[in-house]
Amino acid sequence: MAEVLPAAVPDVKTGAVDQESVREFIQRLTDAADNLPGGLDSPVELAICDGRDLQFIDRVDVSVWTTVPENGPLQSYVLIRPHDHDGSSRGPRTRGAAADADEELRWLTKGDDD
Repeated sequence: MAEVLPAAVPDVKTGAVDQESVREFIQRLTDAADNLPGGLDSPVELAICDGRDLQFIDRVDVSVWTTVPENGPLQSYVLIRPHDHDGSSRGPRTRGAAADADEELRWLTKGDDD
């Protein structure tokens, strides 16, 4: 079976943002779902971009977390995090175009050791 590569939908702002509210995050999900055949009933995938590759996450926890800062009141927020255990796979990794370019550049600039 061929690997399905992710692609962005033009003119839909779903990319990197600074910290945002739950309402803003839900709105971005809704905007993205509007461009899918299944709308809000479409599947969701979570992947973390490290600037080069995408690490897809098979299992995700969504919960409310609270932190205790040194100064000031408690801070509560929604936390979306990978949920994996030692020895289990986080999920598939998709190499980005930069990774392929880096590999090709290394190959092209590698000295002739023979």
